[in-house]
Amino acid sequence: MMNFEDRISQLPDEILGTILSLLNIVEAASTCVLSKRWKYLWTHHAKVLHFYFPKILRAIDKVAGDESRVRTVTDKYLHCVNRVIQLHQGPHITDFKVLLYLSGKDSYRDIDEWFSFAIRKSVQRLEVNLCGYTRLGERLHMNMMCAIDRDIRLPCLRYTLADEVCSLIKSPYGLSCIKSLTELSLTCVNITGELVEHFLSNCPLLIVLRVSNSESLVKLKVAGPSLGLKFLEISRCPRLQTVDICAPNLASLICLGFSRRPTPVLVRHAPSLVDLTVSQRERFLNALPAVYFSQLESLTLSFDFSSLDNYAPRPFPELTNLKNLTFAGYAEEEDSFLGWTSLIERAPFLRTFTLQLLSPTRIQMQTEMEPTERRLHRCLEVVKFVGCIDFELLAYFFQRAVALKTIIVDCRHPSLEPWHEFKENESSTELRNHASVLKVQVPSKIEVVISP
Repeated sequence: MMNFEDRISQLPDEILGTILSLLNIVEAASTCVLSKRWKYLWTHHAKVLHFYFPKILRAIDKVAGDESRVRTVTDKYLHCVNRVIQLHQGPHITDFKVLLYLSGKDSYRDIDEWFSFAIRKSVQRLEVNLCGYTRLGERLHMNMMCAIDRDIRLPCLRYTLADEVCSLIKSPYGLSCIKSLTELSLTCVNITGELVEHFLSNCPLLIVLRVSNSESLVKLKVAGPSLGLKFLEISRCPRLQTVDICAPNLASLICLGFSRRPTPVLVRHAPSLVDLTVSQRERFLNALPAVYFSQLESLTLSFDFSSLDNYAPRPFPELTNLKNLTFAGYAEEEDSFLGWTSLIERAPFLRTFTLQLLSPTRIQMQTEMEPTERRLHRCLEVVKFVGCIDFELLAYFFQRAVALKTIIVDCRHPSLEPWHEFKENESSTELRNHASVLKVQVPSKIEVVISP
C-alpha cells in the first residue's frame, strides 16, 4: 500500500491562506476535515463569502405556500450564514453575497448582523438579495405582471435597514470601511435615496449599483464630480418619484417600472452609456438626449405590447451604433410586431435581435405581407426567440435580413433562474414542435438552434 506524503499541509500559513482566499466559502470551509491544522485555518483566510445554495432555493420553491415548511428550510440557511459569521476571524473579505427568499420578519435581526459584519470587514462586493431571484428576465417578468395587473402584490417581504446599521455606515469608522466597496446590490431591501447618495459620495471605487424592490426610495440623484459608477439598475421601487442622472462613466443603465404613475428618469450627462434597458414607453424617449440613442450598442424595451397600437413610437432617433436589440414584454396572440419593424430599421448595423415574451407561450403564425420599399438589414446575423416564436416576424426577416445566419428558439420561460430545474410542459413541447418544423423549412444556409 502506497503512502502519500501531504506536502500541501507543509506549506507556510501565508501560502495556505492565499489558497483559501481564492476559494468560495463552501470550498474553504470543507478543508476543515483535512487535518487538525486545517480545522480553523479557513476562518482566518476565507474572503469570498457566497451563500448561494441552489438546492435550498429549489427546496423553498417546491414548498412555496406552506409557510411552516418554507420557514424550516430558510432556518437552515440562516444558521449556516450566522455560523460562518461567528467563526470568521479574518480582518477583511472581498465578497459577501446572500441569496434567499425572506419568509418572516423575525429574520431581520440576523440580516442586521450580516450587514454590520460585511461593513466591518471592508467588503468590496456586497449583494443582499431577499427575493431569491437574480436574472433580469425575472425582474422584467414581475415588472410586466405589475403593469398588467395593478393590484398585484409582490410575493415577498422587504427588509428595512436598522438604525444601528445606518449609523454604522455614516460613522467615521463606517466611512473608512465602505471606501473599498466596488459593487452594491440590494434586492427587497428598503433603502432611502439619502443613504444611496451617501454610498455614491463616499465610495470612490463603486462601479456597480443595483437597487430593486425598495419601498423607501423616493428621490434619487446619481451625480458627483468623481463618480466612477459604470452600471446602475433601479427597478420596481413603487414610491420612486424622480431619478436624476449625471454620471460620466456610466455604461449600463436599467430602469424598470416603478408604480402606476410614470417616474421621470432624466439622464443629464452620460457620455459613456452604451447599454440601456427601459420600461416606460410614455417617457423613455424623453429620458435621454437624442445623441445618446445614437451611441447605444444594446437596447432592451420592456413593454406591455398588447396595450399599444402595434406601432413603434415616432419619431424614433437613429440607432446608428446599435448591435443588440431586445423586445421583452407581454403580447396577446393577435398582436403583431410588424409595426415595430420601423424601429428595428433605425439600427442599420444591428447584429442580434431577440423577442422575449413574458406572457404564456405565444406562437404567431405567418400572414400575408405586402411588398414595400423598406431598408435591408445587411448586418443582422442572429434572431432569437425566448418562450415564443413569431413566424410573421420571421417572414419579415427572411425578406430583409440578407446576412441572417442563425435562428435560436429557447423553449424556457425567460424568468427561469439558473437554479430552476427545467421541466418540459405542454407549452414548451408545442414551441419545440413548431421550431422543429421551422428547422426543416428554412434555407440550408440558416442554422436553427433549439434549446434546451
